[in-house]
Amino acid sequence: MRLSFIDRAIFLQLFVIISLLMIIPSIIAFAEKDYFVGRTFLYSSFAGVFVFLLISIALSNIPKTQNNFDQLVSFILSYLFLPVFMAMPMVLCFDYVSFLDGWLEMVSAFSTTGLNITPVGTSDGSAFQLWLAMVSWIGGIFFWIGAVSILLPLNISKFEIGVTDFPSGLSNEAHTSSNSVINYARQLIPIYIAITISLWLFLTLAGVPAFKAVLMSMSVISTSGFEATSYNATNIFIVEGIILLFFVFALSKSLFIRDINEIQKFRIFKDPEIRLALIIILTVTVLIFANSFIVMISENAKISIIFLFKHLWGIFFTVTSYLVTMGNESNVWFKDLHSPTAEMTVVALMGLTIIGGGVATTAGGVKLLRVYILYRNAAQEVDMMLHPNSIPSKKGKGLISDNKSNRLMAWIFFMLFMAALAFFTFTFSMLFDDIGPGLALSVSALTTTGPLFVNVGYELLINDLNQIFKFLLGVAMILGRLEILVIVALISPSVWSK
Repeated sequence: MRLSFIDRAIFLQLFVIISLLMIIPSIIAFAEKDYFVGRTFLYSSFAGVFVFLLISIALSNIPKTQNNFDQLVSFILSYLFLPVFMAMPMVLCFDYVSFLDGWLEMVSAFSTTGLNITPVGTSDGSAFQLWLAMVSWIGGIFFWIGAVSILLPLNISKFEIGVTDFPSGLSNEAHTSSNSVINYARQLIPIYIAITISLWLFLTLAGVPAFKAVLMSMSVISTSGFEATSYNATNIFIVEGIILLFFVFALSKSLFIRDINEIQKFRIFKDPEIRLALIIILTVTVLIFANSFIVMISENAKISIIFLFKHLWGIFFTVTSYLVTMGNESNVWFKDLHSPTAEMTVVALMGLTIIGGGVATTAGGVKLLRVYILYRNAAQEVDMMLHPNSIPSKKGKGLISDNKSNRLMAWIFFMLFMAALAFFTFTFSMLFDDIGPGLALSVSALTTTGPLFVNVGYELLINDLNQIFKFLLGVAMILGRLEILVIVALISPSVWSK
């Protein structure tokens, strides 16, 4: 009889890990003398481990190697059913949190959306604040590992991870073993933990209280946006500057996946995602700042150098935050939702979240590399129209933009994303009887940028939602996290082959 953890499905592996991690908020609750909450987390942890052991015993004599399809299904089921177990302490502790509300809250955290569904994470003790941050942090590393170990071997399009040539002549078939998830987890988890601890140390040295720094670090690294920048202090520029530096890990996977072109010397500004992100951030920042400056001059407002600097910094930080789909606004950005330029700013921020961060990162959206490929394809087509006899240029290592499959999959994903956005906008507009909040909620869910909905001036009253709309909102968050392309992979005939 074998009870090996490695041989279990991804769903079960993550289930037992989450069960064990519930001990941490239990300790926090006991330290705060909130014994009921502490016991609830502790008993939930014991129950989870006990269920895992029972399932392992039942499957111990059934040797099975998971193929691509099994791994993909287990990956999707994790987002559907694991939030049910994650929500158990919340549902058991509070009468005002229903089962579906708890599931939706955990889906929001696990998908790194960061949309506050219930007030539990903000007003009901440190244990639940930490648990929400931990779930979003776990969701970030889980997608990291799943993108590299599960989506890559499916061969849908290699640019999804950026791996065009493996070192030592390895092919994709070498990465389809049942232990690939464990192997990549051993490589990526230490990096993820190191980045989080580094940010926590920097924030603590900057004067942020240790517990608040932990919550902010987990929120920033996972790009979940759970009140990460809600810290008012005289050194807010230092705090936001530190956070801004760590946004770079949501812009390109090349910073932590080191088997990509390992022989070459990596230069950050030669990465197409980093370059495109810088162009977008600087352009949008200048446009919003120039528009605000013109409005202030026309209204004869008092303008000082310090005020302009704060306003410029606030715009720059906020634009970057939305591009990496975190969605937290700077504490020094002076934005008036009732000003004539508010609608233009909201549209710009929505556009940034739709573009999103880097592929195989914790960011959501269409992703920078897909946008880059679509731009290169469009430029190439225009050049062919102007010069029909010309030969298309081939630039870049791996010829990313000149790969027909990459261009096709980037376009398919963009069309699927737009179709999903139209569907959920239509659905949620019926809920609010207005297309504005319906569009904002759809963009927030599909791009995993929960704070966007609140920051543009809307409020989600969970008690006013019926069961169907709650479930659809959860599905939208899951689709946004899985990037819809996973659904294409699920129905692809090549995935079903053994």
